[in-house]
Amino acid sequence: MADIRTAGEQRRAWLSAALLSVALLVVPLLVWLLLPRPSPVMPVRREPAAALVLPPQPELTAPREVEAPPAPSAPPAPPPPPREVTAASVGPVRGVVLDPEGHPSAGAVVSCREPPGNSASADAEGRFELPPEADGCTAIAALQPYGDAEPTRVAAGRDNVLRLLAAGAIVGEVVDPSGRPVEAYLLAIESFTPAGSGAHAGVNGRARKVSDPGGAFRWDALAPGRYVLTASSAGRPPARSRPVDVAAGRAAERVRIVLAQGATLRGRVVDAASRAPVVEAQVELDSATSSGANAISLALTDANGDYELEGVPASGPFSVRVRHQQYMAKIVSGLDARGAQSTRVDVELRQLDDGGAREELTGIGAMLSLSSGRVIIAGVVEGGPAASAGLLAGDVIARIDGRPTTELPLADCIQLLRGPAGTVVSVGVEREGRTLDVTIRRDVVVR
Repeated sequence: MADIRTAGEQRRAWLSAALLSVALLVVPLLVWLLLPRPSPVMPVRREPAAALVLPPQPELTAPREVEAPPAPSAPPAPPPPPREVTAASVGPVRGVVLDPEGHPSAGAVVSCREPPGNSASADAEGRFELPPEADGCTAIAALQPYGDAEPTRVAAGRDNVLRLLAAGAIVGEVVDPSGRPVEAYLLAIESFTPAGSGAHAGVNGRARKVSDPGGAFRWDALAPGRYVLTASSAGRPPARSRPVDVAAGRAAERVRIVLAQGATLRGRVVDAASRAPVVEAQVELDSATSSGANAISLALTDANGDYELEGVPASGPFSVRVRHQQYMAKIVSGLDARGAQSTRVDVELRQLDDGGAREELTGIGAMLSLSSGRVIIAGVVEGGPAASAGLLAGDVIARIDGRPTTELPLADCIQLLRGPAGTVVSVGVEREGRTLDVTIRRDVVVR
């Protein structure tokens, strides 16, 4: 009986445990089913480390596409300098140019030196107007015979004043080697380097006839700068002064030019094919001065083709040009009287061909010019000695036969490069920072 009671109690205990287990399972299930479900939480996808580095993308430069939080506001940028303001926001640059006495200077040229590019001319009242782009530039004014105005910073919205500097003068005399005055002569400006940077067109080559018992001269109304003068007279070839510095409002004095007596060049001009005399051919000095001013009169050949040219240099190389309307002009170079009273050269001229060359000479076949005191090759004759030696337009000729060209007038450089065919000349050339020494054999050049 006791065993039966014990077995029943055990069954009831197991049943109670089973019901309790079921309740523990059923109650959470009912809670899960009855309560609202939260949004599912997705696990974070983990990529390999390399995938986290994004390649550079151009569109990231646009803040809208980066989706980054706005950056904190930065302090405003400083305003740009006056010259960088748009031209539409400023007006033109206006002002006036005055002469040294304060009078309006009509026709003065006003230009921006820094930065360059804008220029204007003053009207009858000396007023000028530069475009808005010139606001803040450093301007100068130039007008012969005055010196350039001091560089002045000009600006829109104010009345800018540019004042020209007073002109200067050169005072001197022309004498012969013994010191006696030459009473009548031609005086010319051989070269001029302005003290400022303005344009002084037409200064080189300006000439005037002087007649004075004492051989004295005074040349007024000269812009400040460095001058070389040339004098010549009948029977006396051109001679130069020393470099003369002219200051604003002052006269450079005691300038002396010595004119020596020249030699006489004689000869005959004939037809190169028939050997017949060429009548009324003109014979004259060529490139005796850089200015072209020369008081030595040309000579004409007579019925026998003979000529006599008085006043050629008594020493040193010189050239003559011989021309006739029916013949090619010919420049005979490398002539030298060697201190004698006379020398002789006969010339053959070739008749002109329709559409052909019009001039022949002996030299290297290069045209020269002067720029900022430097001798520049302006061009070379195709097929000539200079071109064959590799010289180019724009090359600077620094030396000729070892002599620095900075110490020589342009006319002397031309004479040194010319010479008889077959002779050689050494030329030092500067190009792009390099110096080239070239030996060139002179030859006949036709152009």
